[in-house]
Amino acid sequence: MTTHPLVEILYSDGCPNHQPVLVLVKSICVELGLSPEIRLVNVPDQEAARRLRFLGSPTVRVGGHDIDPHTEERSDYALSCRVFRTEAGFVGQPPESWLREALLREVNGASQSTPREETVVRVLRAADIPPDRCRAERARRLTGAERDLYHWILKAFASGEPPTPTETRAEAERLGLDPAAALHALAREDLVHADERGEIVVAYPFSARPRGHRVLIDGKQWVEAMCAIDALGIAPMLNLTIEVASRDPMVGDEISVHLAADGQVVWEPATAVALAGSACHQGPSFRGCCDVLNFFASMESAERYLREHSEVAGFPIVIPDAVDAGRAVFGDIFELRSSPPPAP
Repeated sequence: MTTHPLVEILYSDGCPNHQPVLVLVKSICVELGLSPEIRLVNVPDQEAARRLRFLGSPTVRVGGHDIDPHTEERSDYALSCRVFRTEAGFVGQPPESWLREALLREVNGASQSTPREETVVRVLRAADIPPDRCRAERARRLTGAERDLYHWILKAFASGEPPTPTETRAEAERLGLDPAAALHALAREDLVHADERGEIVVAYPFSARPRGHRVLIDGKQWVEAMCAIDALGIAPMLNLTIEVASRDPMVGDEISVHLAADGQVVWEPATAVALAGSACHQGPSFRGCCDVLNFFASMESAERYLREHSEVAGFPIVIPDAVDAGRAVFGDIFELRSSPPPAP
């Protein structure tokens, strides 16, 4: 463990934010008991901006790494003021939490969680998805029979044939459940939602109605996903390869993602991103985050969407981070097993 991390603050002349960042660095280091090596690096021209991989003023690096978690795919080096996309909106200097996390990672060497895992935590927080809504924990509060019904519904959607109200009632009764009470329990846990006729319209990650995110499972059947992250969660949930076909809601460009069962991912266009965020923080996910968790053809398109939708809080993420988020929510979802249903 080192107590002397290297902190670089790159800035251009006229930037009003690099001095407040310097004060913030010193304050947090005092709080953490660190004696950093702080380097102020002036970036005088465009040539220097390219050479230094300067993404705008101020740019803060700890141990040589930009503290902004959204810079992996960026190469827009320019002599300009920098604006940071955070969960609270656009700001002129990096959030205190980014700096603290970067310093702790650096001084601890190998932290308990990786930067990518920390990014997934931020993504899920932005989408208002708590830990108890991830993986098998999603269904832990259900009874064994209710969980079996939930798994049956998911498998029906994955087959490309969402269950009819009659089929759902019959399966619930076979499991010894009251159909209406069972659907109420699934809706209470924000897992499955049915309309007034008993037709299931939402069974995350699936939708019975078009949402703009079509998913080809194992090259065999097409299904509809609720959102971009849900679409990418289908592969780890089923342990099968998927193809996602979607469109940028701003410019209409087609976006495709090939996600193999082993996690290998390829996407087109290469500039495509996803949005992590939410329009509200109350009620079922399909009324808050699902409508805004879309794919975009570029970072610029996603940021324009955010500027034009002030009700949405969130930030763009690269496709690998969206894949990790989908896995965090839907991976191992069938892990909890139940006892056999009662004999007829």
